[in-house]
Amino acid sequence: MLITFDTTRYDRLGFNGDPEARTPRLDAVASDALVFDRAYAATGLTLPVHTSILTGLEPFEHGVHTNGRFRVPAEAPTLAITLGRAGYRTGAFVSAYVLNGFYGLNRGFDIYSDETHDKRAALDFSVPSRPGEEVVDDAVEWLGSLDDHAPVFLWAHFYDPHRPWTVAPGFEEAVDEYAAEISYADNQFGRLLDTLRRRDRPLLLVFTADHGEGLGEHGEMTHGVTAYDAVLHVPLFFYGYGFDDAGRSDVLARHVDIVPTILARIGITADPELRGTDLLQAASGEQKQTGPPTGFFQSMGPYHDHGWAALEGIRTARWKYTATPEPEELYDTQVDREETGNLLDRDPAKAREMEDLYRDYIATGPRYSVPLQSGALDLEQLQQLAALGYIGVGSEAPESSDTDPRKFVRIFRWIDAARAFASAGDYAASIEALTTMAGSDSVKPLVLRSLAPVLTEAGQWDEAIDAWEEYLAISPTQDGRAGLADALVRAGRYNEALELLQALDGGSTKLLALKARALLGIGNREEAIAAVDRSLAENATRELWAEIRAEILIADPPPEGAEEEFEEILRRAPGAAAAMSWFGYYLTVLRTDPDPTRGSELLAAAADLMPEDEQIGSNLAWGLYRSGNRGDALAVLEPIVEANPSLHLERFRLADMLVARDGPGDRQRARTLIAGSLRQWPGAPWAADAQAILAGLQDRPAEEGAP
Repeated sequence: MLITFDTTRYDRLGFNGDPEARTPRLDAVASDALVFDRAYAATGLTLPVHTSILTGLEPFEHGVHTNGRFRVPAEAPTLAITLGRAGYRTGAFVSAYVLNGFYGLNRGFDIYSDETHDKRAALDFSVPSRPGEEVVDDAVEWLGSLDDHAPVFLWAHFYDPHRPWTVAPGFEEAVDEYAAEISYADNQFGRLLDTLRRRDRPLLLVFTADHGEGLGEHGEMTHGVTAYDAVLHVPLFFYGYGFDDAGRSDVLARHVDIVPTILARIGITADPELRGTDLLQAASGEQKQTGPPTGFFQSMGPYHDHGWAALEGIRTARWKYTATPEPEELYDTQVDREETGNLLDRDPAKAREMEDLYRDYIATGPRYSVPLQSGALDLEQLQQLAALGYIGVGSEAPESSDTDPRKFVRIFRWIDAARAFASAGDYAASIEALTTMAGSDSVKPLVLRSLAPVLTEAGQWDEAIDAWEEYLAISPTQDGRAGLADALVRAGRYNEALELLQALDGGSTKLLALKARALLGIGNREEAIAAVDRSLAENATRELWAEIRAEILIADPPPEGAEEEFEEILRRAPGAAAAMSWFGYYLTVLRTDPDPTRGSELLAAAADLMPEDEQIGSNLAWGLYRSGNRGDALAVLEPIVEANPSLHLERFRLADMLVARDGPGDRQRARTLIAGSLRQWPGAPWAADAQAILAGLQDRPAEEGAP
């Protein structure tokens, strides 16, 4: 079993000395394992590191240098392929979109479980992922389906320690949210381990992390920009079969050593061209070395995404040397683990020695390189990656420069803070911060890619259009053009949007929905329906077809015969929750003579099918309210608004409900909700209604005790 935790620092686990860590399951196993105290990743990004773990190749060999831009080469052998050929049943269970099978690590696995949760909020800048509980559930189900006695290789990846942190119930007592997420992952690892132990077979367990987390060291809060050891120092241990003697080792360990170490234990000869070594022999001193063990490292994300300089270097168990870009850096990591004292000028001889070591190590050059070509990703993939900062994915990398990522690392902290404002509904603060940062040419594409959608969601459509156009002048990508088309549709510039959409990939469901809305905007409902029917018949599920057709039907005003069309949609796609919800909304809110009984039934059924969908929940709440069930409506809507403050329409609706209830404190809370929503979205379609309610509240006397 290979267990990989995402974004987990070496020093935040109990068995590595953190007294405040709550990792009892890992600690218990580590006490009987061979633990490596000086284990390092080659880079700080998930896909390149896992490619090294599963192939035994360095990044410059397998050619995968960052998330989103590369596929694992088909020619690169993986551990799953090797073990599959040896008769193993192979299963992988991953929890983040950047490890989706599309990128190539699925090769060799009998099952590659990579389902993640789609992002629901427009300004959600996180990677689509799923919690460890779902990973373990899938893995346990697969293990239970195996009815033969073939050996098994299982890889489970836990994304939970990665930001944003969401503390699971029962883990609130951890020292901080990061520790709570690691503790939760530890608990889920324990569930999986218990299942494997019940199988009563010999077990070889390998545990590591793909990389760590900066947490502010060297100015980096997260990872993927610099190459300091806060990000590269990782936990690593081997337990069970072949590792009878527990202990700790300070020999240099690398992710490329995992494949040859595993294969040596089970009697399979590793590819002699692999650079990795058998760590058990290295730890015992049995392995003969012709020179000091060396570890390669790099940071190529800023190079590919922004055209900044590439960071690369080499390390030994003691020394660490950054070769590019200038200024070079030399650290004695045995005495300076925080890498605060650059010894380059004090020990130039050691620097030259490390420079030679670096040049010799990379001399063989890359074996493989499979960058994704333009058109290889669909629009949804491009938008997900671009929103995370992978600018220009699917297009040519920007021209490189000598911009040093180490000097600009703090800009990512500021951008993340601005994004957090937007995600919390404070568009004004986000726009102010991002607009200020947009003055720097070095980071302008990344800033604009964050600023443009915030302006769009804030209803500042003219400014959003300008930002999208400025972004496209620098990075002419399909996701940027789609963003511009969205802003044009929202601004009512339908003909301009249609002209732009004609030149884009019509197979994208998002583009199709935009085209339908633009056609509706110019009054061409029949063509909008025809476009949806024609394109979605081949390119999407019935549920998605039903959702977009239903959205067309609730356009203001709904057409005659809308009810019959809704019935036909649900006849063809009976389980389409979104269409069911819009039908219920139509019956309770939009129909001239409402049918609250059936409408409420449809709204409730849709919410049962998709209980976490905010739009469906909002429809249910408003339908209940319009049907006279005000208490139930408030009970549905309040948690939705509390969970996502950026839902300004829902905040306005909640205020309307509070005014109608008029309980203690309701008027003051309604004022706060409406004023906040209008401040963030002054041009909202419902702004006039909100202003009228606010004016009415201001004319009434203040509640007793209200400020």
